[in-house]
Amino acid sequence: MRIDKLTSAEQVEAIAPEWDQLWRGDPNATPFQAPQWLLPWWRCFGSGTLLVHTLRNAAGALQALAPLCLLRDEEEDQSLGLLLGTGVSDYLDILSRPGVDLAPLAEAIGGSDCALFDFHQLRPSSPLLALEPPVGWSDQVEEHEPCPVIDLDSTLFEGTRLSTHFRKKLRYERRRLEREGGLSFDRPSPASLDAFLEILFQLHASRWKQRGLPGVLSDPAAQAFHREAARRMLDAGALRMYAMRAGDRLAAIFYGFAHHHTVYYYLGGFDPVLEKLSPGTVVVAHAIEQAARSGAAAFDFLRGAEGYKYAWGAANRVTRRRQWFRG
Repeated sequence: MRIDKLTSAEQVEAIAPEWDQLWRGDPNATPFQAPQWLLPWWRCFGSGTLLVHTLRNAAGALQALAPLCLLRDEEEDQSLGLLLGTGVSDYLDILSRPGVDLAPLAEAIGGSDCALFDFHQLRPSSPLLALEPPVGWSDQVEEHEPCPVIDLDSTLFEGTRLSTHFRKKLRYERRRLEREGGLSFDRPSPASLDAFLEILFQLHASRWKQRGLPGVLSDPAAQAFHREAARRMLDAGALRMYAMRAGDRLAAIFYGFAHHHTVYYYLGGFDPVLEKLSPGTVVVAHAIEQAARSGAAAFDFLRGAEGYKYAWGAANRVTRRRQWFRG
């Protein structure tokens, strides 16, 4: 096995096709570990030093990848190590082929000029949770924010998985929206994606404006990131986006991703004028139905314990934060 350390954007971009193959082949991977997501993140939010470690076999084939960066604290005269995507992503981790020994990768990471590595939102199956810390390092693990997840099957809408009251309420809300002139759902094409994203930015901002807050999509860097990442994810077949219209009025939008039989709900927005008609609930119902029809086994609401997620019968998936301390 050979470890390579990539510290420039050019080096990392050069291995993007191999990275993509590794991402598609790792059964534990999520959309947020894809190069289509993390390379735009680095361009739009990245600071400090790239530190992407790759593990290759004797034939040179990529076996594992740890996408990291180092942030320098000049006052403390030390660096903090983070996974690329930290802050706007869930379920970040090392990518690897099944059965690969990752201990050499951990030791290589431990050789970095860094005092602390801080790994967020790790799933129970995370390779980073299973790895022993490098020699000379100690660690600490604590619970992080839960992610509510629905197990999808044919009984979700037709059986007893949802309460009778909730199913009746959902049918009622759909009928009310249909009376606005009909209900329709559109998905973006490469030509219409930019328009869909503008809709997302506007509807998301409208909702947060009512609370006197700007919302997470108000920042130009965030918008630039999602424009690039969404396009790359669309090209990769991983984007799940639906715009819902009630008559001529754009009522709501769903922005999410899919990978390995799971659909992930990342963000959404709805027209505040139609709030009493619950357009947000109806567009999420559509996304869940489409996920089930496509053969997905789970629908993941990602981090946050908002009450509406549990109305769908979601159960918490535990996530953890792990820190490696030098010494």
